[in-house]
Amino acid sequence: MAKPRIAILGTGNMALALGKSIMAAGHFIAYGSRRPETKNDFHEAAGTESRIWGYQAAIDAGEIVIITLPYKEVAATARKFAESLSGKIVIDITNPFAAQPNNGQSGAQVTATAIGEDARVVAAFKTNFAATFEQPSDSTGEPREVHYAGDDEEAMTAVEELIKEIGFKPIDCGTLAEAVVLDHMVPLMIRLDATEHASSHKSSWRITAP
Repeated sequence: MAKPRIAILGTGNMALALGKSIMAAGHFIAYGSRRPETKNDFHEAAGTESRIWGYQAAIDAGEIVIITLPYKEVAATARKFAESLSGKIVIDITNPFAAQPNNGQSGAQVTATAIGEDARVVAAFKTNFAATFEQPSDSTGEPREVHYAGDDEEAMTAVEELIKEIGFKPIDCGTLAEAVVLDHMVPLMIRLDATEHASSHKSSWRITAP
């Protein structure tokens, strides 16, 4: 059975690392950029089997759309392309940091609201450093965790499968509202990586058995 085609909006470190891992698992990847004509070096690094197009063309090509843009651009981009994103599985990996909504919502809830009634947003890959996508197993030899949350059961299942395909362990963290906890885990993750692991950006969260 053919694997779902993936669109990745953005061309930063997370887009590059995650895209390479997903493409290695056998998926078609289309990257979306505001200026794809300037991204030749990125395209070479990502793998020329992938495609790099404008946002609209990439969204149209993907059955699953992964948003890796800076958080401040996400809501506006989701609104602009809401008609095309509506009904598609959208993975929001972005982190609000200081722009955390003050009404208690998660960043991914804001993205879902921007898309509208038929949004199928899943928060995932938020609590992972880009460097770890090259090393899905940690120093213990066990798969690293990817925490994910959402309200659409079918979308959650698709994201769970994608996480497994790239060698990670999926951890279901509940609803999109509960994804606000993931937003808050990220600044702590960065701080602990700095204080405990010399800012290696290769550390990971792990839930252990009692």
